[in-house]
Amino acid sequence: MGEEEPATLDGQFYEFAKMMDKKRDGKTITLYFSDFWFRQAKLLDDRKLTMTDTGIAFNKFSKTELDWDEWNEFLTDLCETKELDEEKVRETLTNCGLPGQSPVQVPQYRDFFLTYKPKEKMLF
Repeated sequence: MGEEEPATLDGQFYEFAKMMDKKRDGKTITLYFSDFWFRQAKLLDDRKLTMTDTGIAFNKFSKTELDWDEWNEFLTDLCETKELDEEKVRETLTNCGLPGQSPVQVPQYRDFFLTYKPKEKMLF
């Protein structure tokens, strides 16, 4: 049996950057995918860390996508601003599994689709 390669942060960056779109080269990541990654790692909990926080830090670059070096700057800035332990955050992002390995709740459309059931016809 082959040994599983240990996860690396740059490997994870590549996987999450290409998530849902295999045509992407994985060299740059969008805020949406970065947020998804933070959510899967249970770091983006809408309390200690929110989408506003990640949005502000990401938008300092005035770009829609960040490359690996820029994303690392974004991560450091975010951790400093929010007083998060950067080393622990990096470790958590590294070890949270590949995209989609654990269920991720993205707030915009989360509850409606998970809880939607067609209404039974009312019988009077």
